[in-house]
Amino acid sequence: MSRVIALLQARDEQRFIPGWLENVAPAVDGIVALDDGSEDATAEMLSAHPKLLHLIRNPVGQPWNERANHMALLKAGRQQGADWFLCVDADERLEMGFSADIAQLLEDAGRRGIEAFTLRLRELWNDRHHYRTDGIWGRKARHRLFRNDPRHTRFDPRPLHRHWMPLEIVTRLATVGAALPHNLYHLRMVRLQDREARRQRYLTLDPGNRYQPEGYDYLVDEAGIELARIPPERDFLPLRDSGL
Repeated sequence: MSRVIALLQARDEQRFIPGWLENVAPAVDGIVALDDGSEDATAEMLSAHPKLLHLIRNPVGQPWNERANHMALLKAGRQQGADWFLCVDADERLEMGFSADIAQLLEDAGRRGIEAFTLRLRELWNDRHHYRTDGIWGRKARHRLFRNDPRHTRFDPRPLHRHWMPLEIVTRLATVGAALPHNLYHLRMVRLQDREARRQRYLTLDPGNRYQPEGYDYLVDEAGIELARIPPERDFLPLRDSGL
């Protein structure tokens, strides 16, 4: 049976951590987390969970370094004997059917030669029941579940919007990639103030749109907005999420 390890980087995410643990922990065999200098209870919340295998702690005040964080997590996850990695951010939630399906999905992946899966990213908008579907919003997907092969040693050099998985997989996605039927819900777009804060954060980190050519103004643009309601059978846990 495949050993699935969740990887999480987080800084000052105590608002989202309880819901993340309730949502993600049932789908995995263990959690490897990196606390990136949090000044709230993020590290303590993670440390208290029985599925936490290893917690990396960066010093307070250290500049955000996404690539270094990813690399540290992957190294630690490999040391924990992962067969597959599942990468879900603190403000993201898997639809409820994922946990029940993952064992069969990975068994099928072995027969089919699949090494990476995408999840459809649904940006929740204004409440926990609706996500945005117009334009770019309806096309978002993320490779967040991928096979661990210690022979893979090349990784995305970009500091932002980078692939978690090794380039040995990225360059072969046409033959070893597949799409999952499950949704991944993003909670940090529900509130207007969170959307504006997200836009400002990326404008600071990537002022010339080097790592995202479409820029970041679209994060707060509601022109032509279309929303879809989450069907009950595709909802996510917890139903009462502290992140909202």
